[in-house]
Amino acid sequence: MENEEKIRCITNSFRNMHNLFYKQMWHHANELGITVVQLQILKILNDEPNLSLAQLCERMNSGKSAVSSTVERLVKAQFIQREHSQADRRAIVLSLTPLGKEKKEEAHALYFKRLDPLSEISSEDMEELLRLHGLVQEKLKLIGDDIV
Repeated sequence: MENEEKIRCITNSFRNMHNLFYKQMWHHANELGITVVQLQILKILNDEPNLSLAQLCERMNSGKSAVSSTVERLVKAQFIQREHSQADRRAIVLSLTPLGKEKKEEAHALYFKRLDPLSEISSEDMEELLRLHGLVQEKLKLIGDDIV
């Protein structure tokens, strides 16, 4: 197999895996009645409550306008709330409401249910898969773009 063909096979495999996981995430969010971005925000705020909008944008690597409109929809749906920061009363922070926490827990359970077939992969195959992923990461780091 020639070098270009090897590279094409590897990148196509990762592209296909990325697409499969994205489709799973899309179906997952759709079953919950929310979008993938809304689901991401719920997860981030569950893991890190009381973030400012700027901090949330930073965690999501996304622009303020896109995130703020999504936050507004989540506020209207009563999944998240805006409140004054305890540390700085001038600052507004975002956190999950009880309904938002409930939706996040529902999402968590559904996520593992949807991906349960992955548990059928043997431990040996999983270790080999992770070893190969590590090898690909090492090779890509050598080109100087180690954003991993």
